[in-house]
Amino acid sequence: MAKHNKAADLLKLLGGKAPTATQAPKPRVAPRARTEHPAGQKKQPQPRAAPPRRGRGKAIQFYLHEADEKLIREFAVWLAPHRRRINDSLVVKAVLRAAKTGPDLLAAYDDGLAVTKAHQKGRQHPEDVGSQ
Repeated sequence: MAKHNKAADLLKLLGGKAPTATQAPKPRVAPRARTEHPAGQKKQPQPRAAPPRRGRGKAIQFYLHEADEKLIREFAVWLAPHRRRINDSLVVKAVLRAAKTGPDLLAAYDDGLAVTKAHQKGRQHPEDVGSQ
């Protein structure tokens, strides 16, 4: 049985003519005529388009204490049945978007500050002591 020659088969389909790579002549563009502005009137600058948005966010790194990691895991467990894809980054983003200013935010800030200070002094935060 004879082997098929792909090039020959394609030529048959194209009607026996091999395509040639001819370049179409580039159309000439007529130069624009300059428009002069009346004296005293300046051309108004065009507003610049917004810079293109990057596809990815800015990569950052921050340290979390065990109490913070535990909160992220709790949120992830709660979100899991409601959404398909869960990871720490998405949990943090969701919590940031859900946060509202007010006394609850101040209390959470003070609690986070207490965890950090306790860690810096080498002692455990009251929440961490109760979990062990």
